[in-house]
Amino acid sequence: MLKPGDRVWVNIPGTGYVGVAKVTDHPVVADEFLTDGKSIQGQYFMAAQCGEDDAEYFVPVHWLHKVSVHEAVNEVGLFGNQNSVARPRTPKWEHTVTRLKELWGIAG
Repeated sequence: MLKPGDRVWVNIPGTGYVGVAKVTDHPVVADEFLTDGKSIQGQYFMAAQCGEDDAEYFVPVHWLHKVSVHEAVNEVGLFGNQNSVARPRTPKWEHTVTRLKELWGIAG
């Protein structure tokens, strides 16, 4: 669903928004993303083990703004969704983006 140039507003469910990033390349399967030069915590479903349909994918991004988990923005009225990626069409989403831009000093 994500493509280069898209913005991703990162929300940790139950915690709040911790940043916004710009997608720099197309999503890639975990097998291709996790190379010897990358250090990342966690265990991920690899295509080699479970097939591409059930594998996890990574999206390369350039962070435009990020805050620590302790500074996460979680206000009443902000949009929230448990999905990995959502493309909301509700007025609540527009309010959320406007509010985060205001708080973080992001133009455009």
